[in-house]
Amino acid sequence: RNKRILNVCDPVIISDMEVINALKFQFNKRIKIHERSNKIKISPGKPTLLSGAASLDYIYEGIRLIKFKQIDCLVTAPISKHAIAKAGSNFKGHTDLIQKSFNVKNVIMSFFSKEINVSLSTIHVPIKDIVKRTSKALILEQIIILDKELKRYFGLKNPKIAICAINPHASEDGQIGNDDLQITFPAVRLARKKKILAYGPFPSDTLFVSKNRKNYDIIHSIYHDQGLIPFKMLAFDSGVNTTLNLPFVRTSPDHGTAYDIAWQNKANSKSMEEAILLAVNMYQKS
Repeated sequence: RNKRILNVCDPVIISDMEVINALKFQFNKRIKIHERSNKIKISPGKPTLLSGAASLDYIYEGIRLIKFKQIDCLVTAPISKHAIAKAGSNFKGHTDLIQKSFNVKNVIMSFFSKEINVSLSTIHVPIKDIVKRTSKALILEQIIILDKELKRYFGLKNPKIAICAINPHASEDGQIGNDDLQITFPAVRLARKKKILAYGPFPSDTLFVSKNRKNYDIIHSIYHDQGLIPFKMLAFDSGVNTTLNLPFVRTSPDHGTAYDIAWQNKANSKSMEEAILLAVNMYQKS
C-alpha cells in the first residue's frame, strides 16, 4: 500500500530521529526527513511531559512548513491530549491549535470514508453545554462552509447536506423540547433560500440507516458522539478526519494513540494511509 502513497506525493516526516533511525530501513529513498534540533527520550506507550512537548513541537513545525509553503498539505498523527496538557498546552487537540495558529474563526471537524461522511457542529463539548453552544446562526454558517468546501475539495457541483436534529424525533413539534424549532429547522430554511441543498433536521437514529444516509453527501451532526459513533462503527479502520475551512488541506487518521500496542508492530496503518491519499486528492482538486 505504501507504493500508492509514493506514487502521488513526496512525504515529509516530522519526527524524532531515534524513531526514524529505528524504522528507516522500511522507507523508500524518496521520503525526506525533516529533523528538529531537540533531542528527547521517549518512553513508548506512555503519555509523558516529554512526549507531549515533542508532539507540540512537531505540530508547530508542520504549521511553520505550511506557512512558508515548504509543504502543500499537513497530515497529523494521533496525539495524547493528556500528554500535551502535561507539557503546558491549553489546547484540546490539533484542531484548536491549528485554528488559532491561522486565526480562522470557524472550522469544521469532518470525517470521510467510502461508507459515510460526517461533520460536527460542536467538537469536544459536554452534553450539558451543547444547546448553549449551538445557534441558528452557527448552524447556517456551518452549512455554508460545508457547501463551499465540498465543492472546492471534492468536486461536488451541488452537495447534499443532511442536518441531524438536536433532540430525539427532531423535537416532535415541540413535545420534546423547542431546540430544533428554534435552531436547526430555521437554519435549514435559511440555507435553502441561499440555494444550498440542506435537508432536515432529521432524527439521527434513522438518518444513519444505510438507505437514508446514502441520499446525502455528508451528515452534519450537532455533537461529537452523535456523528462519530455511527462513523466509527462503519469506518474505524479506514476513516479520515479533516478540518474544513482552513487555508490549506489538513487531514488525520480517525483513531487515537493506541498506547497499548505501541512499538509492537500491531497497528493498522490503513487510516493513516487513507489520510495521506485524501490530503493529496483534496489538494489536487482545490
